[in-house]
Amino acid sequence: MLTPEQVDDIWPKLEPMFEASCKSNEVGILDITPDDIHILAVAGECAIFVGTEDDEPKVVVAIQFNESNGHKGADVIAMGGERLMKFKNAYWALILDWLKANGCEFLDAYANERLAKVYMSKFGFNKSCSYVRMTL
Repeated sequence: MLTPEQVDDIWPKLEPMFEASCKSNEVGILDITPDDIHILAVAGECAIFVGTEDDEPKVVVAIQFNESNGHKGADVIAMGGERLMKFKNAYWALILDWLKANGCEFLDAYANERLAKVYMSKFGFNKSCSYVRMTL
């Protein structure tokens, strides 16, 4: 997980991955931009996790806490890059443990149909209408 300062330091490497993620579905393209994610991250309002290979960022995940009817959860507001399954195998359980430790009961994500299937089959999300949720 990056600090706000680290986000600023490596933003030029993160921004293209967030750009691709934000444009990957018809909801995301209307709701969020890389600039929005950058502002949220440096303000400490979203967490950015980065998977690296040879000290270069390869995968990014931006997560923001939310509340729904008194239940604390989180949204994956963007996820993208290369080597997604390698990142998932190395870090996904740790991210889920971090969310649970922070009181989250669920994790949501908007995804196009192809990614919704990946989220469900590979990442453990268990409800879908292209807005996918994982019960924690």
